[in-house]
Amino acid sequence: MSTAVTPDWTGFVPVSTPETAPFWNACNEGVFLLQRCLDCGKTQYHYRALCCHCWSDRVEDFASSGQGTVWTYSVVYRNNTPGYSDKLPYVVGLVELEGGVRVFGNVVGGNPEDVTIGTRVEVTFAKAANGQMIPLFTVAAS
Repeated sequence: MSTAVTPDWTGFVPVSTPETAPFWNACNEGVFLLQRCLDCGKTQYHYRALCCHCWSDRVEDFASSGQGTVWTYSVVYRNNTPGYSDKLPYVVGLVELEGGVRVFGNVVGGNPEDVTIGTRVEVTFAKAANGQMIPLFTVAAS
């Protein structure tokens, strides 16, 4: 997993709750957490207290490799929202991580027009003004 930090994050910053704090704390350490259910064995993301497949509360955290492929994406050319308008154009992608879970995130670095379905990416992090690290994806080196 890449622990490189991209330029500062200027978009919305997620709110950490007692339930999601372990995920956000791991991001601050350069680790992207997924969860595995100890009852049904399935992997899940986004981070939560219960298994989204069987509702068990026996879920365990594990570090993702951060490696994946773009499953689908959109290049955003217009957005007047402060914190996003200065990034235009940018890519929002649905990334399929190793392990089969899909994660929404920005795909950064390089030309947005070069991103395609199947592009190999890896997780990276950007630092928000409050110090929180925000996970993003960058095109993986070939």
